[in-house]
Amino acid sequence: METQLITITEYCVNYNIEPSFIISLEDQGIITLELVDTEKYISVAQLKEMERYIHLHYDLEINIEGIDAIRHLLDKVDHMQKEITELRSRLRLHAP
Repeated sequence: METQLITITEYCVNYNIEPSFIISLEDQGIITLELVDTEKYISVAQLKEMERYIHLHYDLEINIEGIDAIRHLLDKVDHMQKEITELRSRLRLHAP
């Protein structure tokens, strides 16, 4: 299965954002870009996340470090929700 990719340039034109924003996200380790020849690409699988980061940065004026902190906290909440679901499932097994 081949990964679908979009050039950063094309993505930035479509969303009217600066390429430096995407590069900053990569530098911070928030997203992963792929280098093909001399062009950097973003995978289609990351587009939903990218839209969230664009909203946080451009609409809510949150800096890259803030986006990273928010991402980290949302990941923790997601992990905790999964753990709660698992624990509830275990409790149902032991319920009379």
